[in-house]
Amino acid sequence: MGKKKVKLWTNQYVIIILLSLVMFASFYMITAGFPIFVSTISNNPAIAGIMTTTLMLASLITRFFASVIIQKVNMKLLLIISLVYFLGTIGLTFINDSIGFLIFIRALQGIGFSMLTILVFTISSNIVPKSRLGEGIVFFAMSTSVGTTMGPLIAISYLAHFSFRSMMLLTLGLMTFSLVCSFFTKNTVKKEKERPQATKKVPFYKYMFDKRVLLPCILVTFNYITIAGTVNFMGAFGKEIHVGGRISQFFIAQGIAMVIFRAFSGKIFDRFGHRILIIPAAISGAVGLILLGFSKSMVMVWVSGALFGIAFAIIHPIVQAWALTLVPPEKKATANSMLLIFIDFGLAIGSVGLGFLAKRVGYGMTFSYSAAFMIIILLLYLIGSKKLVTVEANKEKPT
Repeated sequence: MGKKKVKLWTNQYVIIILLSLVMFASFYMITAGFPIFVSTISNNPAIAGIMTTTLMLASLITRFFASVIIQKVNMKLLLIISLVYFLGTIGLTFINDSIGFLIFIRALQGIGFSMLTILVFTISSNIVPKSRLGEGIVFFAMSTSVGTTMGPLIAISYLAHFSFRSMMLLTLGLMTFSLVCSFFTKNTVKKEKERPQATKKVPFYKYMFDKRVLLPCILVTFNYITIAGTVNFMGAFGKEIHVGGRISQFFIAQGIAMVIFRAFSGKIFDRFGHRILIIPAAISGAVGLILLGFSKSMVMVWVSGALFGIAFAIIHPIVQAWALTLVPPEKKATANSMLLIFIDFGLAIGSVGLGFLAKRVGYGMTFSYSAAFMIIILLLYLIGSKKLVTVEANKEKPT
């Protein structure tokens, strides 16, 4: 008699997916909307990048404390408090619209978003059955990525017709929906059998670092440098090539490709591993970014969006699932925390670095140049994954 398949789509899994989808859509609406709003105040793309970098640096610093806190505090309670806090930061945008105050708000939002992301990532990875890890992580990542894709699409289209303040009211309503969902989640702290381990004195850095997941973390850093460019500067690129708000259709093409490829990539990972997925994804991302940089028509924008969407669909969730297989179960929070820290780092570097580059060479060439980061992902993966396989093989040899 065959093994019974463990259920993946439980009530808790559906709730955390809905909560995360809406939360990420709201956050990336704000992230894409801020540069467009700031461009009406100051004609300097670097300022928009600095705002996102401020948010990501605040998020990065917060993660060093968040990873310890979530292992000691009720996760459901912490999730509710973090969502209420983030709602408060959205409310602050109605007080003042000076550049300095908006940068300050972005720093506050970085703290809140840091707590929220590490909470939903840890809760979801605790819910997913081990035998369906790849599939579960990929579908969860689909919810966050659909949100990440739809957020800029909605923001760019919305701000072409309506005000920034009315968009912030919309995000306030969406985040309130996520808050309501949080009341139906359950705390996922490990049970007593893991308690004795927790009582041992463990150095602080052990909560934050595990060298086994360093390579996956570096790969997601370079991936998110490229994502920072598309999220922050796509609206301005639309003006540069005279297509205006229609440039948001890049995110539609990206989203369609992402949903299609994520529908089966998790099962492929569970059955065949990561190598068969990451290599073609990095190549597709590089080609997509080069094509985007030379786009003069919406057809080229659609094709580049689809090609970049394949990379977007695969690299992050598959690298995350791979990272979780490299560590024991009790180190899941550490692996998730490290990945999120390196994601923040990539977004921070990409936002400000590509912003300064855009000022010198234009938005189109900036996208084309950023394809180099996809090539770096490919090379590092080819070299580094071979070394990891060799190390694991040596460990398994009898002494």
